[in-house]
Amino acid sequence: MTNLKFKNNNFNVIDSDIFSFVSNNKNKIFDITNEDAKKFSNELNHKNWQEVAFDMYYDTNQWLYEIITDSNRSDFLFLLDIKKDDLVLDVGAGWGQISVPLSAYCNVVALEKYLEKIEIIKKIAKQEKCTNIQYVAANFSDDVFEPNQFDLIILNGVFEWISEFSIGENPLEIQRRTLDKIFELLKPRGTLYIGIENRFGLKYILGEADDHTGLEDFVYLDHNTQSLLYKIIKQKDLRVFTHSKKNYQTMLEDAGFHSIRFFGDLPDYKRIKTMIDLSNDYPTSFHKTNLEFIPEFNGYGGHFSILNEKIRHIYTALSSNEIKNLYPSYSIIARKN
Repeated sequence: MTNLKFKNNNFNVIDSDIFSFVSNNKNKIFDITNEDAKKFSNELNHKNWQEVAFDMYYDTNQWLYEIITDSNRSDFLFLLDIKKDDLVLDVGAGWGQISVPLSAYCNVVALEKYLEKIEIIKKIAKQEKCTNIQYVAANFSDDVFEPNQFDLIILNGVFEWISEFSIGENPLEIQRRTLDKIFELLKPRGTLYIGIENRFGLKYILGEADDHTGLEDFVYLDHNTQSLLYKIIKQKDLRVFTHSKKNYQTMLEDAGFHSIRFFGDLPDYKRIKTMIDLSNDYPTSFHKTNLEFIPEFNGYGGHFSILNEKIRHIYTALSSNEIKNLYPSYSIIARKN
């Protein structure tokens, strides 16, 4: 297993493969309660992880159950030229949906802010007989890694949230700085993968709720207007921002990345059924014959979108260049040097 290089020694080593830069973390875990995390972890000691997910969430939070168990979330991996000796950093590893299957092909580092989630991922990996994973409990913004050591860095459903964990600073500046940091962490010719929503996705323009705030007719507004409305409605600052295809391209280029490729994900990067290469004119012919079989959903609650019929008709009337800017989400691959 590849030796990780850290900028400091302010960490505890747990079971030889967990490097924890966090103290006893009393913060609320991102997508579940702390009590649920403890229960999930304990149940894994005598049940299969899919059975635990079913028992805990299928009836009470089916969207979360599907997010945890749907293997399609990692389907983008076939696009990447992954070698056995590569070292891959999975930022915000969540439930291990990417780290665990990826570890069959290379060396993986699963990074999570919460030690409780790290422990869950490790138990799931053990059940799947995956031993090629190292675990780091840290906030990515804490900058714990030495530069130039990763062949691939994955931000799957993470880039839009990165500012949430650095309260007080400008969220958009944090996103730009994150890309700069990733560029430094990658080896020469290293690769960055991002899975993320498109703020100008057709379903959002038609009024579908934003995946992160749950607000309708919201995410396509300019960022200043979003911030103002969110402050009025939620009585707190908006920290989560997505962008357009054009803006993602510009942000990556400004950070030094080249050979940037976009794929339109349907129905969404979180539960991929189809990935469409946007470097050619294929989207038009694909949509005219296949779109009705890939219904989109409300990414906040998980139910099928009531706008699907309208979305289908509009897609089939558009040109390829127009469709490219309207996908609900993208898989983005960018390279260093």
